[in-house]
Amino acid sequence: MFDGLDPRRRLIVYLVINIVVSALTTLLVLVIWSRFNLAGAPDFLENPNGQNGSEFANQLQITTVIAAGDLENESVLIEHVGDRDVSLSGWELQDEDGNDYQFPALVLHPGAQVAVFTRQGDDSASELYWDRQVAVWSAGEEVRLLDPGNEVQASFLVP
Repeated sequence: MFDGLDPRRRLIVYLVINIVVSALTTLLVLVIWSRFNLAGAPDFLENPNGQNGSEFANQLQITTVIAAGDLENESVLIEHVGDRDVSLSGWELQDEDGNDYQFPALVLHPGAQVAVFTRQGDDSASELYWDRQVAVWSAGEEVRLLDPGNEVQASFLVP
């Protein structure tokens, strides 16, 4: 079939056929994988913001505010006390003055904790940074944790 082509053109034809076959194989594998593996996936993978407030009840709590007023050490500790994974995408941490921190796409598993530091830093799975230049929390202030529907799911009074 390709005997009449010069070697360079024959190589190009083989490469194009190889690319098409590889792409189709990859597509087929992805379709099969998604059919079998996503059928039993947790809801937060299919729709991270599709949860409603009642599903979050008693899942998270604000454990403490550490070093209120001290920018270098100030942080809010949030603990997952529920029994299923919770996506924090779309959640907010608020103070009484209207300052709010928007959580990144992060999933908390049962028993996990995350600290939200007021100062600048690099986010990790257990430490998030608000990147502010001044401290936010003060004694007697209420800290609120709001879900994507703006429902308060946890609050804490700074001592």
